[in-house]
Amino acid sequence: MKLRLFFMAMLFSASAVLAAMPRLTESGVEIDGGTMGKFIFSYPGFNTGGKTVKPEVRVDGGKAVLTYLTDRAPNIELILDGGRLRGSMKTAAEGKLIWDMFLPIMFGGKGEWAFGPDGKSGVFPKDQPPKPHLAQLHGSWFRFTDPQSAESIVITLDGKGFWQLQDNREWKWKIFQLILYTDVYPGCTQEFTLTFSSKQPEAVPVRVDRFGQPKNLDFPGKITDEAQLKADIAADCAYYGSLRPPETAPWGGMAGSRGKFNLKATGFFRLDKVQGRDVLVTPEGDLFFQLGVCTVCPGDDHTYIKGREQIYEWLPKYESEYKTAFRGHWATDFSFYLANRIRKTGRPYELDEWKREQIGRLRKWGFNSDGAFTAYTPVNAAAKYGRTPELFKKAGLVGDIGDPFNETFRRELDENFAPIAGFRDDPTIIGYFIANEQPYGDVARKVPGFDGKTAAKRELVKLLERKYGAIDRFNAAWGLKAANFDALNDLPLPVQTEAAWNDMQEYSRHFFDAYFGLVARTFRKYDPNHLLLGARFLPANISVEAAVEACGKYCDVFSINYYSRSIEPEFLEKIHRLSGKPLLLSEWSFGTAEQGLAGGVIDTRNQTERGHAYRSYVEEAAALPYVVGSQWFSYLDQALTGRYFQHYNGECMNIGLVNVADRPFKEFLHEAMKTNYRIYDLKLGAIEPFVWRAAGSAGNRTPKRLQIPRALPGHKVDGVKTPWPGRPSERLDGSCLVTGAETNGTGADFWLCWDEKNLYLYAEVVDSTPARNSRTGADLWQSDCIELFTGGESPDRSGPLLFSDRQLLISAAQPKGGSWFVNQPVQAGVQAVVIPNAGGYTLEAAIPWEALRIKPETGLSFRFDLGLDDSNDGPKRLRQFMWSGVANNSADRSNWGTATLVD
Repeated sequence: MKLRLFFMAMLFSASAVLAAMPRLTESGVEIDGGTMGKFIFSYPGFNTGGKTVKPEVRVDGGKAVLTYLTDRAPNIELILDGGRLRGSMKTAAEGKLIWDMFLPIMFGGKGEWAFGPDGKSGVFPKDQPPKPHLAQLHGSWFRFTDPQSAESIVITLDGKGFWQLQDNREWKWKIFQLILYTDVYPGCTQEFTLTFSSKQPEAVPVRVDRFGQPKNLDFPGKITDEAQLKADIAADCAYYGSLRPPETAPWGGMAGSRGKFNLKATGFFRLDKVQGRDVLVTPEGDLFFQLGVCTVCPGDDHTYIKGREQIYEWLPKYESEYKTAFRGHWATDFSFYLANRIRKTGRPYELDEWKREQIGRLRKWGFNSDGAFTAYTPVNAAAKYGRTPELFKKAGLVGDIGDPFNETFRRELDENFAPIAGFRDDPTIIGYFIANEQPYGDVARKVPGFDGKTAAKRELVKLLERKYGAIDRFNAAWGLKAANFDALNDLPLPVQTEAAWNDMQEYSRHFFDAYFGLVARTFRKYDPNHLLLGARFLPANISVEAAVEACGKYCDVFSINYYSRSIEPEFLEKIHRLSGKPLLLSEWSFGTAEQGLAGGVIDTRNQTERGHAYRSYVEEAAALPYVVGSQWFSYLDQALTGRYFQHYNGECMNIGLVNVADRPFKEFLHEAMKTNYRIYDLKLGAIEPFVWRAAGSAGNRTPKRLQIPRALPGHKVDGVKTPWPGRPSERLDGSCLVTGAETNGTGADFWLCWDEKNLYLYAEVVDSTPARNSRTGADLWQSDCIELFTGGESPDRSGPLLFSDRQLLISAAQPKGGSWFVNQPVQAGVQAVVIPNAGGYTLEAAIPWEALRIKPETGLSFRFDLGLDDSNDGPKRLRQFMWSGVANNSADRSNWGTATLVD
């Protein structure tokens, strides 16, 4: 059997020129969209049995080979010849190929989309819609159009696939996504051809005015004439001259605190305790709370202009008075912010002069130091203004996590750190960051699959041989059939038993202790004077407790990039407890879309609300005794057409204190100064913090408890609640909504009972579009579904899931959907009945205790939670409810409730 797929990507206009041919990259097929940018139509993931595996890609010129590390998966060979991509694959297992392409959020409110042959069409929404799915349908083509430039990309499939277009702001990601599902048939050869061609109009409308602002958007304070920029010099003098920050000690410390608290001056920033609270101390011995700002230097204000010059109303030549507004001599990255500064001052940009002015501004606003990603300049020393550089590392074993057991990595790390010896006596350095957002969870996932050429894999085998001694004992524990321990070096070692899972937890502790220990020892070899500020963890990686503990063991401060609508004291307390060190909130911010940018990582409605969010975040954090500072990201807004290094599809957010015209966001800063000016009263507990919550902020939830009665004689799973113990229901209502904008009237009542074999569930669900779920396997959660969470081991323990914890998905579209135990190699049978009705559906199920790894007995307590997933149409979830927990239930059991079995 052969399957042929024909894709054609074209750019249409009445008068057009040929655009660049597509090319193969490591990520997919790059399509040249002219002034719209370049787009990657990704190599497909392979989905079978509810699990999607991304391909391993090998590109050699015009040829790409895709392999999938799962049983019976196809191997795909792609050959690009001009604009034609031919592919073939031999298949064994049935499944689907899942292709996708991302479209920048900048097209919201103006970009148009359409599908054929039915002609369904629409406009990409400017604001986040109540439902994330813009289209879901079977069809043969997709078209994306920018009406401003009359450019379009068309992707055509010979035959029909299932297309999905969605707005990922529902999941806190500002981007649109196109997804295409195509079928893989078992035991056959399938061939497909993708043909890409593109045309661009000779002229396109201007999108960006000569000042780097949106051409067709008006807003208060928008620059329309160069004279306004020149007039800002006098206006700036008046504005900054009117600000009256409180007196501080040198380096921005608390005035008079050295004598008041008998603090020691060492010539370097250090840690201490004052009134039982962790504090930083300046080189001159004053109490210090870092109010830092990241990227106090031009950077993300530069945008990539090559190939889309037509969308800009004005661009200067490189050899001109605006030469310093370009980044590098290659003249492809241009900063309208710096161009406006040149217009304003009549002088070229020069880093030291610029930085001196910005430090003066920042101090007026109450900030006291540089955050991460800030260029070094001697101005900091003269101004006594602290900074926090990052240590340099090359690509490593997993991301930039190096292999601590590899001698080459150890030698290169030493070579990379040696230059910091030249700064060991520099008082401006508060401390060094090790890294930024490293993927710690990938170590335990990936190392077992490496071969014996990898030192980390050989180290794992050594630990296993030392523990088990005999290969038979290892095979029994891991469920494998290895001939000997030497053979393990080159064998993939799937982690599918509790013993294997526990071994990898032990290995993770060993690995991260070695890694962070090596980094710290090498650092202190060359610089014994400065603090080691941690590795700027992502919140999701706090569940890798071995990494948190090791980082805390060897670092002086634990740093976390903590984007959140509000401070969560319980979460930060957990990090402090695991790391044993003071915390630095090393990256966060809020933004708005008022001036045409894409808002922020976390949006507010206006600059005043942005200021309220800032105040609440900083003040609540400073009031915690173990938080020693924060770093706002960042000083400047990002460029309207995206930051330079991401080329055509870069981030373009309102994250700055000043905009592209060098004008400060005064409404925001008016609020921020209220907090910055009183930071030391907050830190020492002399005043209560300002607390503010935006609409949509999640409140703190206390884990719930329930009792489960014994089942009555004659219990049946038939969708009828007779006989059933006479207990009131537990409810899932709007207070339990953890994902989605609104409930849409959806909710549920549920009851539980038990006997020696099963846990029984009965749920009555209110749903205007009931029992719709076209998903299977591990994807059942994406549509109408009940989720059950249980943990029979260590019910008082919080944190990451234990090996014995279970997450069960029960489809509301019985019998096709069935059930699925997440991350379990063997699927146990679950008896379930679903009965749709006019207002929703009833779901009843019997779940074997054996599958939950729980031995039932009267009085037994175990961790428990129940979730409800809701979809309007079947393929995609719109909202999620949790009885006790949160949206992160599948990774962390801390918010699960507790259930107790009673007679």
